[in-house]
Amino acid sequence: MFKIKYIHDLLFSDAHSRIEYDMLYWREQICNTVLYLFAVFGLFTYIPSVILSIREGYYSLVILSSILYLFCIFLTFVKRIGYKRRAVSISILYYIVGLFLIFMLGPRGAGEVWLFTATILVALLLGNTAAVAVLLLNTAAAAAIYFLLRFGVFNWDEFKITCQVWFVKGINFVILNFVIVIANAIFIKGFRTVVSRSLETRDASIIGLAKLAEYRDNDTGSHLNRIQICVELLAKELARLPGYSRYITPEYIKDLKISSILHDIGKVGVQDAILLKPGALTKEEFELIKQHPEIGGNVISEIEKNINGRSLYSLGKEIALHHHERWDGTGYPAGLRGEEIPLSARIIALADVYDALVSKRPYKEKIPHDKVLEMIADSSGSHFDPQIVNAFIKISIKLNEINSRNQ
Repeated sequence: MFKIKYIHDLLFSDAHSRIEYDMLYWREQICNTVLYLFAVFGLFTYIPSVILSIREGYYSLVILSSILYLFCIFLTFVKRIGYKRRAVSISILYYIVGLFLIFMLGPRGAGEVWLFTATILVALLLGNTAAVAVLLLNTAAAAAIYFLLRFGVFNWDEFKITCQVWFVKGINFVILNFVIVIANAIFIKGFRTVVSRSLETRDASIIGLAKLAEYRDNDTGSHLNRIQICVELLAKELARLPGYSRYITPEYIKDLKISSILHDIGKVGVQDAILLKPGALTKEEFELIKQHPEIGGNVISEIEKNINGRSLYSLGKEIALHHHERWDGTGYPAGLRGEEIPLSARIIALADVYDALVSKRPYKEKIPHDKVLEMIADSSGSHFDPQIVNAFIKISIKLNEINSRNQ
């Protein structure tokens, strides 16, 4: 029973994995590559196959081959089709070709090869669960061929294949397919373990960086926790809007939440005398503290130099660098305006200001939540993105309740 449970967990756990989103990139690359290879190199098999099929009188095979090849071209070059639809379509197409070849041409065709390799392709494109589905389809196809041979619907005597021969052949076919599915599942599990550990290391390093700022300011630790709560609620509310629903995914929200704690990392470069000053800052002191976004951006840029490709630090860098920009262009350090400001920074900007206003700081007392809500609403279109302000108003009651419980 333990072995059965192990195999079950091995095959059906990938759909709930935290790192499935990270693997999606590589699955999409495989899908695009397979489609491109079929579209380009498939031409060299499509033309001879059509000529041979016409000679043999298999006109239905000519029609099907033409339809499938044109459909493959369509999937390859029409980029607006989403990955999931493309992957499912190419998998179905691939399997149909295999079935048609084996039923039309028998063992002299390449049908068995197509059906056998369909399991591998589907495992790579859609995961273990889909591979098991193809394995079951292959088992059903092998059983169907056995009964068709046994009752004389097929006649493969010229190939010296009787129903008894096919029975042995079919069992070997299914067993080897099962081995392929298990081997792929083990490989994917190992890959997911490596990626998962990488993500844990990444998150730990980000928390460690944020702790640098926490040690400079006794309130920063709880401030970071409150910022994360606000950011998560805000992002989820924005994701309900049509303009954001495709961009703000659950994975984006996770990345935004962990990256948000880097927004003030640049304050490690600000003197304690300024950072912890109990009174109002002078003009010169304020100019010095305004340098912290660029300091934070530079710190994260140095980390990114040693990372190839897209990294979560890219999100952290744009947050650290631009969370003091304003919607009307009067912010700093770059004076960005409107949607020139990265979405992540626009979200953090509001969350940061809200928490600063409702919290006690060395230079100020708390401001009541309702008063802060009015101040933020008045700043819509000037300091803050109006859509983000509207989303904030909707989640403000829940946010205030959570913060009140955590005090």
